[in-house]
Amino acid sequence: MPPLVFIKLEFLLQSLLKTRKAFEEMASSLKNRQLQQTIIGLAQESRQYATELDSYVTTLGMETEKLSSTHDFHDSSSNTIEWIFPEEEKDVLRWCAKKEKSIVMVYREILNEPYLYEGIRKMVRYQLNGVMHSFAQLKLLNTSIRRG
Repeated sequence: MPPLVFIKLEFLLQSLLKTRKAFEEMASSLKNRQLQQTIIGLAQESRQYATELDSYVTTLGMETEKLSSTHDFHDSSSNTIEWIFPEEEKDVLRWCAKKEKSIVMVYREILNEPYLYEGIRKMVRYQLNGVMHSFAQLKLLNTSIRRG
């Protein structure tokens, strides 16, 4: 696989880890128990997917720390984001929708790589499906919160 593919995988890994941390911090401040549990689920899923991705990249012989320090696939300012957490539930849901778009975009960019090994392509595809399913659950919860 070309080095650029590994760089994109590393970017996905870092995105999942940062998003997981943000979800955990946000969930700890929520009063709505359903919303809190759903966001904790997103955090756990992000951690699981990051762990799987890290294991696969390591199996291929690439060390993720070296990749992140030697290459910059996206703007380096993305590494210094300070999370600004919304206070109200509707703002939390809006923030999560933005995170969904950015994570899905990274997954799709990787899936568009013609040199991606089939094994990792399958893993990335099922992870993307899992992420989209989890965010669909969050959208359903959003609908029930609005009605309630």
